[in-house]
Amino acid sequence: MTARETLERHAEEFRQATDLAVDIVEEDGSRIFVVIRQVPLPPGLFNVEKSDVLFLTDKQYPLSALDMFWTEVPVVRANGTVPQGAEQIETYLNRQWRRFSWHRNGIWNPVSNGLLDHFSFVESAWATESKR
Repeated sequence: MTARETLERHAEEFRQATDLAVDIVEEDGSRIFVVIRQVPLPPGLFNVEKSDVLFLTDKQYPLSALDMFWTEVPVVRANGTVPQGAEQIETYLNRQWRRFSWHRNGIWNPVSNGLLDHFSFVESAWATESKR
């Protein structure tokens, strides 16, 4: 099974579990982008209620671990400050994204649904950030 086929299967499971739309875009070369559309953000943590969220992987998925995540640029804390590790703005898919250089400290399991697993990591990171 190719990385694209695995991602499509994982994206469908993700859609069913979360009711969020997912787009998979392959770029020339080895990059594959996963865009989760209009993710509700934790109330009171950020200055916007929803944002697209970007995951970046490659043609080795699911063997290649997902790491970090990107949001739309306007996503900052409710008080207007930028979270630590989210200062970098990058351009992918003809859009600018805020990179959250927040890294997984756990073990990557390539036999699980990597999209659901990484999204859980993102939600846990947001929960930790909200306690700061």
